[in-house]
Amino acid sequence: MLKCSNAQWEEFNQAHPVSCQWPAYNYQPHGQFDNVFVVDVDFNYYDGYLLFGNGVICHPDSVVNHTRCYAAKCNINGDLVWWNRYDEPEVDQNSSWYSGYPANMGGMISDYTGQFVSIFSTFIAGDEFNSESRDYLVKLDINGEITTQNLVDSSLAKYAFYGLIEDPVDSTYVTYGWYQDSLDVINNTAPDAFLLKVDSLGQHLWQQEYSNTFKAVRLAKALDGGYWIIADKATGLACSDGWFSNTDMVLIKTDAFGNEEDRMIFGGDCWKDDGMIHEYEEDRVVLVGRLTNQENDQDANFAGYYYSTLINQNEDGTLSEISERKTYLPTYNGDFVDLHPSDDGYMLVSDNQLLPSQGSNTSFVGRWKGCLMKLDQNRDSLWMRSYAYFNNALDGDDPWQIGEHFLLDSKPTPDGGWVCSGYIKQLYSDPNPNLLTPWVFKVDSMGCLEPGCQFVGVSEMVLGLEDVMSLYPNPVNSVAHINFSFPINYSPPTLSELLVIDLQGKEVLRQAIQHNSASSLTVDLNLQYLSSGIYTVHWISEGAWLDSVKLVKE
Repeated sequence: MLKCSNAQWEEFNQAHPVSCQWPAYNYQPHGQFDNVFVVDVDFNYYDGYLLFGNGVICHPDSVVNHTRCYAAKCNINGDLVWWNRYDEPEVDQNSSWYSGYPANMGGMISDYTGQFVSIFSTFIAGDEFNSESRDYLVKLDINGEITTQNLVDSSLAKYAFYGLIEDPVDSTYVTYGWYQDSLDVINNTAPDAFLLKVDSLGQHLWQQEYSNTFKAVRLAKALDGGYWIIADKATGLACSDGWFSNTDMVLIKTDAFGNEEDRMIFGGDCWKDDGMIHEYEEDRVVLVGRLTNQENDQDANFAGYYYSTLINQNEDGTLSEISERKTYLPTYNGDFVDLHPSDDGYMLVSDNQLLPSQGSNTSFVGRWKGCLMKLDQNRDSLWMRSYAYFNNALDGDDPWQIGEHFLLDSKPTPDGGWVCSGYIKQLYSDPNPNLLTPWVFKVDSMGCLEPGCQFVGVSEMVLGLEDVMSLYPNPVNSVAHINFSFPINYSPPTLSELLVIDLQGKEVLRQAIQHNSASSLTVDLNLQYLSSGIYTVHWISEGAWLDSVKLVKE
């Protein structure tokens, strides 16, 4: 393992972390944050975030494929504290946290001991017959140091791990993904979805495969000791353009040893069908996810919608849908990431190519953004907010010239908010097209980057403009001067507004701003008619929130 110093970028912020590379090599690194955890080192002390990911972060002359896994520690403001990189320099092994899918999918957990656990795959470059791969059950401490690493399998069988969960009953781990036995590998036979239970040393306790499926992508422990599995099965059909293969999502319920009890099939029109389970009482679950649906546009292969429904396991073990399916948020493309149940409802986390409308003209395609959607206890939508970085946040004329924002993981925070991580894919209008840039952001319980966005009627949160606004004098008597210092290469909207909100969320003042091409701007607010108190000045443009600043009126 190497400790890496800060390089490449001059400073760290939530969307552009410094790279982890060896000195004297000047190249463009890229990668992603696959998993994020809220770190609490001392009791009742909110310490920050620990992130795990992978990317091009070592010098490119050392190996054919120079991707490495790494950890990053950030404080609660997103400032970088340290990096760790994981590899074995003596043999130049390539590595990944799990080999099945590059999104969250439960790829890493924090177990009952407070350690972080994952399946870690290493690859030694070679030709078709000499390449080696090994899968390990890895545990890491709060400092990102590997404490144990135990081989999961050394046979000719082939696993692709999509993640794991902890079984709290006996402190073991159940992993899932797709599996080929040695004969399947030799004959190139299609894999099956599987569950594999291992002890704390990675030793096999039992394994089950599921016929007529080819991968398990989600797993939840059931209240009766069994498991709920979300898997995919091939339909033998194609998406509408005849190019991509169509799959159906399958919900499988098992007993405590992974033996299948029943399954339900949820059809989709392509292959971005997904879901997660929350069991709110024994044998009754909420299923939330995404299904593709091409009824409105036969050319939109991955267009679909988000949904929720209730599933019951009957006394005879069969599964049935017991509620009307609710649908939300139609999208042109996107990925379902997380479901977080709470006492007041559910939080859905996704990334989406949002739709201004449905149609076959590709010029309508919206921005690819991270999204949070809040549902109440009846699974009705309360609000939705999307998130994108400032230099490619607002919709442009050409969707192929602006970046795409992907979320891969999310966690609740002690203050009732959420921290999300993933990557931004830079597109052709950016200095480094196709560069993958890790990003992480924190929002409050209403999805706001700073408190109060729910009072100003916005659905888009723009990141990276924190501290653009400054106010003087503060406290203020009659006239406040709002100064804007814009980042380099940022073009603020021509027309925007300042909204002054009191502590009760009431709008007390609104003032339009017309911006020119200057890198800074000062706006005067006449506050002489406001009562003494504390206010927030929000800067918005149409439906997008850009920044805010606190104001004290004398």
